[in-house]
Parts: sequence; C-alpha cells; structure tokens
Amino acid sequence: MNLPVEVLEAVNKGKCLLFVGPVFSHEAAEEAGSSYPDGKTLAKALGWNKARRIMGVRTQKKIIVPSPMDGATKFEAEHGREKLCSEIRSMVGVENVSPLESHKTALKRFPLIFTTNVDNLLERAGEEMGGKPTVCLRNDEVPSPDPAKERVVYKLWGDLDSPESLVLTQADHQRLDFSKDIRRQMRTLIRRNVVFFVGYRPDEENFERLWSDLTTCYGGELPRCHMAVAQGKINDYLWQKWVWRGLLMFTADPGECMEELERRIDKG
Repeated sequence: MNLPVEVLEAVNKGKCLLFVGPVFSHEAAEEAGSSYPDGKTLAKALGWNKARRIMGVRTQKKIIVPSPMDGATKFEAEHGREKLCSEIRSMVGVENVSPLESHKTALKRFPLIFTTNVDNLLERAGEEMGGKPTVCLRNDEVPSPDPAKERVVYKLWGDLDSPESLVLTQADHQRLDFSKDIRRQMRTLIRRNVVFFVGYRPDEENFERLWSDLTTCYGGELPRCHMAVAQGKINDYLWQKWVWRGLLMFTADPGECMEELERRIDKG
C-alpha cells in the first residue's frame, strides 16, 4: 500500500482533514469477537425494501444500493423513534469493544476529526491516551483546536448518547440541515486542507450521503480528495464514477492505513 504523497505532505504540514468511517468501528468489533454491520446489512436489518438504482457508466446495468436511511424511515414509521434509536444502538453500539491503535493514531495526528460514526470509540481512545477529546455534534460551531493541546471529534450524524442529535432518516437530515455558518466554516476547511477519507466504502449510501453533505457545504464539486477504500477491491464502475468526481482512491483498511501513516510521517 502506498499512501499518496499529497496526503503525507498535508499531514506533515497540519493541512489534512480526516473523515473517519464505519470500518474503523467494524475492525474494533471484529478484534473483540463482536459484530458491526456494514451499511447494506444495516439497511436490510431495519426493513429496507426499496431499490435505489444507479445507471452504470458503460454497461448500463442497474445497481441496487440498500439504503439505511430508507430502512430507518420505514422502521420509525412502524415502531416509533424510541425503538429506532434503541435498535440502532443494539446494532452499532460498541460498549464492550475497545478502541484500536488506529483510533489512537488518528487522534495523535489529526487535532480535528470528522466522523459519521455515532459510537464513542474515538472518545474512549482519547481517554486511554490521557485526555478525552472535545465532542461536537452536527451544526455545532467547527472549532480550530491547538494541535499541541487539543483534540476535537466532530460527529456529523450525531451521538448514540444524544438521540435527538442522530441523523438516521431523511426527516432528520432536513431537520438538522447545516446552517449557513457551518457551511461557510466547512467550505473554508475544505479549501485550505487536503480531504482524506478512511474507513469508508464507495459503494455504500453512508459515503454517498457524506459526499453530498460536503458538496452542499462547498457549493459545488469538491476539489481533489483522497480515500483509503476499506475491505476489498474497487471495481471499474466505482473507479470511473468517483474519479470523475475528483476522488482518488487506493485500497487500505483503517488499521493498515494508520499504521503506514505513522511509519512514514515526519515525527519532527
């Protein structure tokens, strides 16, 4: 695995913006002998039964992408909000799972981390390192932490311990739509930093939603970004789809990506 030079240089300069995805938590759960569903499994477990169809670039083949948001909307309509939040906790809560070295490396090298995960593994990793990071929720002001003193985890889709902050359904997304101030702050961060996604799959709604959020904040197509694609190869369709949108991808799970980053970074 070769980390992009642009990413390494940006990290060394403190100009890299890290987005942490669900495979960080999946790896930790797997290490503990537990389970953590991917987006497709989560969607189906919630009762998803609609197909979101995407036209293939060359084959014109229709690709069906299970939607956790549609599943959550259906589940909430049938069982209520409280039961939905409880169900999400039962599937992605990691109370009995310990953070991994990859979580600690992320905190060590990135003073501001954005994540779509709703668990608390990054926070607990910080505690084990001697200082719990500050947690911000969607639409909180985006801070500028002092790299020598502070760590901030910005939870874009909320926190399990604050059910009102969770972005699970389309209604949640509309209710908690980014304010003008947050969009401005995010746009500035994206312009001034190299954007790096770790722990995501480009064929899941989880990443599609995040990309859409960031594009909205930026006010147009994002500048060139990098992504360590977790758990498997990247097919030709995904290569074409995302490269055309400015996303440069390489294959690496969070653990190996953070290990390689730590090995190659300029530690001063």
